[in-house]
Amino acid sequence: MIHKMKNIGLAAAMLFSTVSFFSSCGNTTPEDVDYLFDFHTQYAPTYNHPLVPDSVDLYVDYTTGLALKGRIKFYWEVLKSTLAEKVKNYYAIKGQEISHEAGDVEELLKGVRNYENPDLKGALKRIVNGNVEAVLITDGELADPSEPFMKEAFKTWLMKGHDVFIMSEAYYEGGKTGAKKNMFYFLFYDAKVDKNLCEYVKKRAKLSHYPKIKKLNLSITPAVSGSHGGHSDPNSYVQAMVTRKGDMEIQEWSTEWTDKIEKFIINAKDSWGEPMENGAVLVDGLQLDRNSIAGMRIMSVKTKVYNINSEYADYYEKRRAEEPVDSVIEPDEVENFIIFNEKAFERNSFMQLFFDKKHFDDSCLNGQPFNYFKICFYITGLEENLERYRAQLEFDDIYKKGYKNVSVFESVKQTIEDKDFSEFLASNPIYTIYVKALPK
Repeated sequence: MIHKMKNIGLAAAMLFSTVSFFSSCGNTTPEDVDYLFDFHTQYAPTYNHPLVPDSVDLYVDYTTGLALKGRIKFYWEVLKSTLAEKVKNYYAIKGQEISHEAGDVEELLKGVRNYENPDLKGALKRIVNGNVEAVLITDGELADPSEPFMKEAFKTWLMKGHDVFIMSEAYYEGGKTGAKKNMFYFLFYDAKVDKNLCEYVKKRAKLSHYPKIKKLNLSITPAVSGSHGGHSDPNSYVQAMVTRKGDMEIQEWSTEWTDKIEKFIINAKDSWGEPMENGAVLVDGLQLDRNSIAGMRIMSVKTKVYNINSEYADYYEKRRAEEPVDSVIEPDEVENFIIFNEKAFERNSFMQLFFDKKHFDDSCLNGQPFNYFKICFYITGLEENLERYRAQLEFDDIYKKGYKNVSVFESVKQTIEDKDFSEFLASNPIYTIYVKALPK
């Protein structure tokens, strides 16, 4: 009996010791970032509707402009052959009929004849409810010259996390004394995808050789450029290895907190030996193109930091075990840790970061053997400037001389003014930095 009691006591002591050990370690975290990009795409709303790669649908409005050979130089010289190499499915919009047609794409495009009253709404509905990149070629003309018939399609596609690149080529219908119109080439694509449709067309069609082609990128993915191999330039004291992919990057820091980061970044001194107000710059080299969301100028940006130690650890273990991962996560927001340099953004659009020296709280660094957190950049202020694109989006109304067809312009305008779309933009990060750091 005494022997059994000793064994029970020993087991209890070992159990207590084990619990104490894991409690003192905080969150046990993965040793590598192998699943961090997948983690990002799993939980970023703009990745919820992935497109099938290397598949492009082409919808062609059989309209007078395309039937008039040679009037639209860019189309006949380069775009036609460019699309022929990429398109998997060809759809002819012949009035109210939309038909899938087989054959050589370039030959099909040569055979366009004019049909009245095209079902453009039906074609747009097919595109945005599909899961592939697509091209719509049309003169944008319906019976009502003021109907924003593209608005719902634009909104649906953009709020799935995708983008629309609009090119327009001016031409005269009926000679130079006739109506001045536009042929529109709408590219429905996803800027986050490598080698996407828009990149392909820009490169293959050599757009720079056609300055008369007007361009407009209707996007939820503002252009963020990095001065250091395409990514940001972290402070050298964190000794970071950086990898960028699309709208995110991963920084793997390999330096110690107290003797390096706190001493040389947070409590950095200037050349006179005086403490710097905000310490040294933590992250530099990221610049935002503030006009890269069509029709709007980005006026202000903010950052939020989230502790993802437990969330990434849980995701990592489930992926390794080939178990279903959580569909939704709610990581804790971290305050008083990292701040955004608003002055640098106002001055030259740099997205520069400092540690929050004045209120620094490192309680989020509770991971072992590593810490994981993410820094998200959000748009907080936009200013509309769509008028600069009016000339390329509207054209002469052929039914009423002296008036303009504003359908395409109003479609874009009402999309970017839509309340749901504005809230979607504000709630989704435009860029995210994931950091793997040593324990504190």
